[in-house]
Amino acid sequence: MEKKKFLERVLGDGYYSVLGLGDKKVQSFHATIDDVIDKANQLDAEGINAYFGLATFETSNDRKVTNVKSLSSFYLDLDCGVGKEYTNQNEAFHDLKRFTKETGLPRPMLINSGYGIHVYWVLRESVSYAEWLPVAQALKDMCIRHNLSADNGVTADAARVLRVPGTHNHKRGTQKPVMFFGTGEFRDVEFDEFSRLIGAEGVNVPTKVDNEESAFKKAMIENSENSFRVILNKTIKGEGCEQLKNIMENQQDISEPLWRAGLSIAKFCNDADKAVHKMSERHPEYSENLTEEKVGPIKAPYYCTTFEAENPEPCLACSHRGKINSPIVLGMGIKKAPVSKDIPLYPEPYFRGANGGVYIRFKDKDGNIEDKVVYQNDLYVIKRIMDVEVGEAIVMRLHLPQDGIREFTVPLTSVTSKEELRKQLSMHGIAVLRMDDIMAYTTTWVTQLQAKSVAEEARRQFGWTDDECGGFVLGGEEITLDETKFNPPSTPTAGLFPSFEPKGTLEDWKDTVNFYNRDSFELHQFVLGTSFGSPLMKFSPINCAALHIYSKESGVGKTTAMIAGASVWGSPEDLIMHERDTYNTKMNRGEIYHNLPMYMDELTNTSGKELSNLAYQLTGGRQRGRMSASSNVERHRGEAWKLLAVTTGNTSMVERISIIKAMPKAEAQRILECRVSRMQFDTKEETDVFSACLQNNYGHAGKVYVKHVMENLEEVQKLIRQVQEKVDARAGLTAENRYWSVLVACTLTGIMLAKRCGLVKYDVKKLFTWAVERLKENKRQVEDMSISVEETLNDYIHEHWSNVLWIKSTEDLRKQEGDVANLVIPEALPRGKLVARYETDLKRAFLVPKPLKAWCGEQQINYNSFLQDLTNKLGATKTKMRLSRGTHMNLPPTWVIQVDCAIDDEITTGNTEVG
Repeated sequence: MEKKKFLERVLGDGYYSVLGLGDKKVQSFHATIDDVIDKANQLDAEGINAYFGLATFETSNDRKVTNVKSLSSFYLDLDCGVGKEYTNQNEAFHDLKRFTKETGLPRPMLINSGYGIHVYWVLRESVSYAEWLPVAQALKDMCIRHNLSADNGVTADAARVLRVPGTHNHKRGTQKPVMFFGTGEFRDVEFDEFSRLIGAEGVNVPTKVDNEESAFKKAMIENSENSFRVILNKTIKGEGCEQLKNIMENQQDISEPLWRAGLSIAKFCNDADKAVHKMSERHPEYSENLTEEKVGPIKAPYYCTTFEAENPEPCLACSHRGKINSPIVLGMGIKKAPVSKDIPLYPEPYFRGANGGVYIRFKDKDGNIEDKVVYQNDLYVIKRIMDVEVGEAIVMRLHLPQDGIREFTVPLTSVTSKEELRKQLSMHGIAVLRMDDIMAYTTTWVTQLQAKSVAEEARRQFGWTDDECGGFVLGGEEITLDETKFNPPSTPTAGLFPSFEPKGTLEDWKDTVNFYNRDSFELHQFVLGTSFGSPLMKFSPINCAALHIYSKESGVGKTTAMIAGASVWGSPEDLIMHERDTYNTKMNRGEIYHNLPMYMDELTNTSGKELSNLAYQLTGGRQRGRMSASSNVERHRGEAWKLLAVTTGNTSMVERISIIKAMPKAEAQRILECRVSRMQFDTKEETDVFSACLQNNYGHAGKVYVKHVMENLEEVQKLIRQVQEKVDARAGLTAENRYWSVLVACTLTGIMLAKRCGLVKYDVKKLFTWAVERLKENKRQVEDMSISVEETLNDYIHEHWSNVLWIKSTEDLRKQEGDVANLVIPEALPRGKLVARYETDLKRAFLVPKPLKAWCGEQQINYNSFLQDLTNKLGATKTKMRLSRGTHMNLPPTWVIQVDCAIDDEITTGNTEVG
């Protein structure tokens, strides 16, 4: 086996440690296996012993067990040589062979460390340190019991290092190679199988305090109750306590101390109120009050030794003698929790303990009722969901004593695989060794839910859940009129759930954003308003409208305004997209946001072509169709997004697009642009405080706002129409300006609704006036974009100047008898592909159609419309001619577009000022 393959098998994900020991000690951490190998080779070349950490680590800070992330093997170190446990490797090898035969452990991988032997059992999957440690300790104990002389300091040390195969052992002044015994092949093992083989199956995860009881045992004790009836039933079968049987059957003859001992058992059972009297009522001097008085002072159940001291004979023949310390343990069981509205009933035969946890009640081989802990904390399945990518999945809920409640999704494919389920549970903080028990419990839940409920569709998008706006998904919550319920994570949404966790307070947030409530801050009010307007796009006929704000100056508040907008819903740091995010990431986020606003900061360096694509696709509302990475099928796309978007940059988006496109009029109609003037914050400190407040107070306003919209759906839709009609009339908008119209109408309506909710205090009339002025300004700019056919022709000729044959139109004078032709000397020959002939004396152009059509396509100019304009305005005709006429070339005629470029030498009068 090669070195790299070996290290990949015995190490999982995380940081890797390399240790060099020689004249100096060198420790380093690496992110890849290749880096580990390079470092080990470097140390070896320098004559330094190279070791690698047998665990992976969470950080690259240290190699302590507190930093261990996972382990993928169990290992032994067999030292050989003079003064060692084994004289030589052959002796160690044969003793190891004996050990594996006696214990039934599988054949391990062996490495010649130069003098000794390193032994590895490689796991099929990595496990956490908490799972690994008790099994490693059991392996260590097994070695001791079976007299295998392994180094006890190595076996259960997760921070241990061993030599890197392929290097050398530089001790004792020699260079012994560290290499595999044989081919190095082996059979990897499942963690559960290995645990069972060494007798560690079911061992408990150790706690930080050595003397602290295991989590399972502690859970059993905290949830336990004792039943006197169970003790008597066992006694009737001959499996209980003969002392208690004697007390019950011979009440009239029992001594007072023995009776009191019996009462001590009955008192601490859950049926004590009946048991103490059943044990006493047939005594001649029985009295209810006397019995209660006798029971009162008893502080604990009596030990077996107390019973035996009073009456030795029954205890001598007891099958439990020496195994239990009090008869009360014979009645021990787990107390069931009462029915709760917050936690569902567990499926039979599982139940919840009185203090939480998962238990199973079953009959043993003798028919006795037994209780067993499955998991010490509350863990249960709350629903089934269908995810188009992972198929059916379940949503599980976990209660942790310190961390609170966690909810997570597990694919059904993982539920039916022990190793996959272990990984899924470990990811969410559930470290269990009894995987068979937890797997059976989980599948029982699934079976019950499949019989009683329909799988819900996993929400793959945030925002409105249906056409009736009956719910609004925001992170892990689905907000409805009546309640806020849990929204399970799906494959695309799970990563963004933490971004919607509220922070700070709503009141502090309102105080912060209302700083904008002053003159000259209309743009910033408007950007914040897009956050409230975005959910209203649900009622719009178009999918998306966008605002681009730009300024060549920095520090004018573009990003700060975006932060304010994003803070309505969640963490601005997470929700705002940046220039470094890829185009596909931006579009994917649009699909996930669905109805939430989309903010993209700093598009300054984005190419004109990408900006043009962005303008079309963003307002189109859908991602590009893509194939799935895992199969030959098209990747699922969600519903079209209907939202408002805001972008920023240092330049106009339309100007950037015009670099690669002659007339970006279509993009300009989809993107409303606004140039930002200087910011009116008094000082930088004021700006910093404003931003800091928003970074610490967010995620509150959106829920209040959505509730208000739900409560007033008809009124909201009517208000949008009224506002839009007023905007269109004041700004003179037509159907061509529909994107602008919807953007402004939804934003202004959103501000009005937010003001009704008490979220903002902005002057809507002033904001309306400001917005109308921006619309008029954009409308003027778009109208000025029209380009004449003469300008388009000029652009084409100038861009292809060196590909044009410039020549006079003089006729070909070659003699009819075949004499040498009198050729015309061209003024300029084409230096590349010929696209046109221009006759300089007649000012006529002959354009080759194919390159002209290609150029129009690149400029996104309609070719047929351009030809029509050439015909109507410049009298262009389609004709056949020999483009090389008058030159050495004698090419055949071809179809061309003939255009008369002669113009009158009139001087245009009037205002010629540009701009």
